[in-house]
Amino acid sequence: MSVNVPTDNLTIGDHTVEFYAVDNIANRGTVRLLRFAKISLDSIAIEFGNPVAVSNGITFISSQTPVTVSTPYTSLKVQYQIVEGSNAPADDKWISSNSNSITFTVPNTLSDGPYTIYYRAFSGNKFGSAKSIQLRLDNTPPSIDINIDDGAIIMDGDVITITATDDGSGVARIFYRIDGGEWVSA
Repeated sequence: MSVNVPTDNLTIGDHTVEFYAVDNIANRGTVRLLRFAKISLDSIAIEFGNPVAVSNGITFISSQTPVTVSTPYTSLKVQYQIVEGSNAPADDKWISSNSNSITFTVPNTLSDGPYTIYYRAFSGNKFGSAKSIQLRLDNTPPSIDINIDDGAIIMDGDVITITATDDGSGVARIFYRIDGGEWVSA
């Protein structure tokens, strides 16, 4: 004889179960206590190191940005997959860790543009729900134009205009210096 103890309604955390058996002539076994923890395969997080920028709700990273996927449970492992645009993950393309955390960078062989990182926790052949974050890869520096040519002659009242544009994360600052002096940030 066996009995299944329901665990679906237990909260995440530590629990105990006590149990004993009685035979057909009323011989009672010793009460035993078992401690166990209920964990969630869906308890997983993703974090970005620097450089990272968020603009208009879009997360921008470069191939230098460390990305960490982790779960708080040391008994679980994690997986991730990078796909172009918002394509679905492929069953055979998951990259698995040997622990509950993995840090990686997006390969610099990928072109600038939109990508989705899928990530999930797993234990053996049980997998948590795949979570995802959409982002834009930006490895291209801003382009710069200036309103005068090299060797130009200017006079009092003339203005030198430096213009920077960036199709990715945007321009944060323009730096310039005159005659090898201190860099000025604008």
